[in-house]
Amino acid sequence: MIVCLGSDACADDSQWRYLDTIIGKVEENWHHWEVTEPDVIEESGWLDGRGRQWMRELFQKAALSSSYPRNSIYPRRRLRVTTGDGPDALPPRKAAELATMPLTILMENRFTDGIFLDAVVAVLAPEPLRAQLHLAPASIVHDSPGGNGGLPKLITDYADKARAAGLPPRIIVFTDGDGSVPGTMSDDARRVGDACMEAGVPCHVLAKRCIENYIPDAVLEAWLPNENMGKRQVVEAIKRLGPLQRDFYPLKKGLHLDAGVSTLYENVSAQDLHSAPIPREDIELNSPKK
Repeated sequence: MIVCLGSDACADDSQWRYLDTIIGKVEENWHHWEVTEPDVIEESGWLDGRGRQWMRELFQKAALSSSYPRNSIYPRRRLRVTTGDGPDALPPRKAAELATMPLTILMENRFTDGIFLDAVVAVLAPEPLRAQLHLAPASIVHDSPGGNGGLPKLITDYADKARAAGLPPRIIVFTDGDGSVPGTMSDDARRVGDACMEAGVPCHVLAKRCIENYIPDAVLEAWLPNENMGKRQVVEAIKRLGPLQRDFYPLKKGLHLDAGVSTLYENVSAQDLHSAPIPREDIELNSPKK
């Protein structure tokens, strides 16, 4: 999050312990401190006293950084810490609760989808996000329901719990679209999107069929040993697909299950069309670990 401390909170010494908690998480690289009133904060007395030199040094770095425009396209929630009201505003005690809460990514299965998400982020994500995960891995966690189709209820549960505590839900939702052709998605994905809209939380439905469709060729090559010619033929068949075909290829099921339901694969040879799938257990066992 981008944290901005209001002058009223800094001037009230009864709130300083909450500000300390928030800035402690900034020091741990969980959040970015945006300083908009440096003179007021310095004059408040909050940064003075024994054992607070680390905080003053952090303040000076944040004040310098805040004097330059941020060019990052990586979005962050803005948190205004104030005893007053306004957009994105929370009182110091509640703001400290939110600041110590990791961002939770909700998905259908945190053990399988989570492994792939970590791998994709490590390779393809913008640099600020990769740096965040490297410097503060505990600041982002995964959660999932106990069974298939349970994600909408989990979204609602998280949102209800946050609102009961007087906090905004600190979650984002990630799910496969499971569409067999561009512009389509499964009923399950649609229900997830509806639950996110009702809860008012960000939702990312993958543009490609599922997260396995983002795996680069080089990674597929590394998974499959040269001596296993059956699997090698599957990989070669996948690599011969065009970009859109590749984006919607059902990697875990095999293309033959979708034959006849779409014109997307009309130009694919019969041999490639009926190529065997890559077993799910092979993908999971060989996927990069976090």
